[in-house]
Parts: sequence; structure tokens; C-alpha cells
Amino acid sequence: MTKTQQKLYIDRDSARQFLFYKTDSASQTGLSDKFPGMLTGKKFIDHALAELNSSLKFGAMVIRIDNIFHGNEQFVKENAPELLVKVAKIIDSICKNEKGLWGQIGYDMLGWFCFEKNDNSCMELAHKVQKDIEKLLNETISIGMAFYPTTNFNKHQILDNALKALDHAAFFGPNSAVAFDAVSLNISGDKLYQKGDINSAINEFKTGLVLDPLNANIHNSLGVCYGVSGSFEKAKEEFEAAIRLDSNESMALYNSGLANLLMDNKERALELFLEAESIGENVFEVEFQLGNLYLESGKPEKGKKHLEKAIALKSESGKPESGPAFRCLGDCNKAINKIDEAIASYKKAIKLNPNDADSLSTLGYLFEIKDEDAEIATIFCRQSVEISPDNGLFRHRLGRLYFKQNQYKDAIKEFQKANDLGCDSIEFINKLNKPGSSS
Repeated sequence: MTKTQQKLYIDRDSARQFLFYKTDSASQTGLSDKFPGMLTGKKFIDHALAELNSSLKFGAMVIRIDNIFHGNEQFVKENAPELLVKVAKIIDSICKNEKGLWGQIGYDMLGWFCFEKNDNSCMELAHKVQKDIEKLLNETISIGMAFYPTTNFNKHQILDNALKALDHAAFFGPNSAVAFDAVSLNISGDKLYQKGDINSAINEFKTGLVLDPLNANIHNSLGVCYGVSGSFEKAKEEFEAAIRLDSNESMALYNSGLANLLMDNKERALELFLEAESIGENVFEVEFQLGNLYLESGKPEKGKKHLEKAIALKSESGKPESGPAFRCLGDCNKAINKIDEAIASYKKAIKLNPNDADSLSTLGYLFEIKDEDAEIATIFCRQSVEISPDNGLFRHRLGRLYFKQNQYKDAIKEFQKANDLGCDSIEFINKLNKPGSSS
């Protein structure tokens, strides 16, 4: 992570790196034939920025035709080049009456630098282009735009910001025009987060907060990045900031609760999860964490109610069911001695995740105490040990089953390993080591 946002953007030189340009794109789309003097890619950007070197203000637009590139390959090949030329002609006509430069910056995108324009005049131009294209071509375009000066962004970054605004415009559907703002950076940061580039996402969110320090959503997003990076204290600070800005932000409340839980502040975590639940949005994660916390705090009946609600929410949403929720529900049922319900829950957990060692072991244990099929119980417990060989409790339970079936050599082996792993198995070890024992 760089020390300052200014250094971040200088290091990235984002306009040059982001706008990778294939040299044959202009010829592929036919623009070079119709506009022989048109600059493309890096040459266009460098020329425009040289022209803007002494400018105190300007705007940049990135224009993309809606939907045309979403068809099949043959349709795109036959129709896209001609339509792009028609759109370029309209932009060129308007540009001749306005002080500016346009060019091609990608196969499906045109760039436009508007000299001596501010945000209002650029937005007016964008709407004029959209209306003309819709009227003359019966097509729509989306436009992302950005302006100089904006906080500490240098001139080389403005076109990159316009591209981020174009991504932002996609959220509003076809024929949208969006000016770069903090939300654009939040969207950009989310994309980086999804790609696993957490440090870059953090920098993007931090820059978004420079533009809009009161944006609760960005504080929450930044907190998530800190959380997955293991910086739980920083994460908690960002979630708390989001909550102060919007007390009804259930996701920030949940995230803050989770951060506290990871820091072992269980009482505070419970308070935050309950606050999140009180908003009434019925979120699976909130109900699951409440159920788990009540179970851990010795209140399995309360935990059971929340876990049943969590499972119902998953079912109602049509999303895949949660194995951990069924396992925790099994733990609650076991704790309140509802053995048959516990067995049903563990079976469901195993169906959803055949490698759930906890559910396998506990199911085998419950079969044992109910005096049900010992062989099946042994299979469950043996599978749990194969998955988690360093779990002493799992080995102890397997040892008990071997013991009950008079398989003493196998039993003593499991009890000794269980004891070495911290699970007290001395009673059984002593029994098996007595003189005259069958071991």
C-alpha cells in the first residue's frame, strides 16, 4: 500500500495502463478509412494531454454503444463497424463546433476530451450526443465523464476516471450518462475486491472517501477489505463510522458484529447482531451468527430459534442450503436432548457437505448412545477421523465404538492418540491395560 493517494495514482499512470489499445482496432471498425487523420489509443491520449498541458479545466468522456457488442459474433462483425462509424460522425460533427478532440480508445469505445469545459457543460454535451444518436440512428449510448480539476487527481488520470464512470453508468441501464464521483470509486473498488486485489481495492475506497467522507457504503466496503486482510481493529473502525452515518445500515452492523466476534468480543458482537436483526431485513448471516452465539453462551433453545429462522430464510430465497447452519442446529438440539431432531439435522448437514467431520463424528456418537447400528456409527466416526486426524474427541468417540464391539487393539490405539491430542481417555486406556484385558 502506498503512503499517499497522490503517489498511488502517479505510480499507476492509470490512463496509459488501463487503456490498453490494439493497434488494428481502428482498421477493424472502419474508422481509419472514414477518418484518416484520427488518432487512436496511446497516440490520441498523449496528443490530447499535450494540448491540455496549460488548461486549467477540461472534461473527458468515454462513449460506448449500448448492446451492439452483446450479440453473436457474426452479428457484431457485420453491424458493429458501420454503427461505430455513424456514431463517430455525429461526435465529430459536434466536436467541430466545440473546442475538443476525440479518438478511438478501444474496439468499442470512443474518447472525447472537451477543452475548457466544466461538469455542467460536459453533461449538456453528453445529453446532446445521446439525443442526436437516438434520433438519427435509433440507438442508445452510455457515457462516463470526469473533470479536471478534481481533488488531487492529475491530468493523466481523468480519462481513467471517465472509464470508471462508464462502469458506474452500467448500473443505470442503457442511455445513461454519469459523472465520476465517490460511487464510481466504490464500484471500481468492488471490482478489484472481487478479483482478489485487496490492496488496490483499499486504495480505491480510501480515495472515494476523500471525495465523499460521509459515504457509509464506502466505509463499510473499506472495512470489509481490512477484515479479510486480518486488520480487525481497522475494520471495526470503518464499520463503526458507517453505523454512525447510517444507523439503519444492517450490513455494517453485521460486519461490525463479525469483526468483534473475530476479536473475541462476543458480548459486543451479540449486541450488534441483535441491532442488525431489529432493522427487520431478515438476513441469513445475522440469524446464523445469533444462533451460534447463543449456542456457545449456553442458551441452545434461543440458538435453535435463530438457526431455524436462518435455514428458513435460505429456503425462501431459493439459494443453496447451508451445511453449517444445519450442523449448529444439530448441536442445539443435542444440547436440549432432542436427539432425533439432532440426528436429522446432522444428516442434512452431511448431505450438504460429506466432509463435515464434526457432523459425522457427532452423528456416530448419537447412534452409539441410542444403541443403533454400531457398524454404521463406526463408519461415521472413522470418516470423521480420516478427515480430521488431529481431533482428539473424534478419535475418542471412534475408540468407544471399537471398545463396545470388542475390537480392543483398535480401541487402545484410538484412545492413546486421543489422549495425546488432549482428549481425556485415561479411563478407557486403564481399562484396556489391566492385567487379563483382551488387548
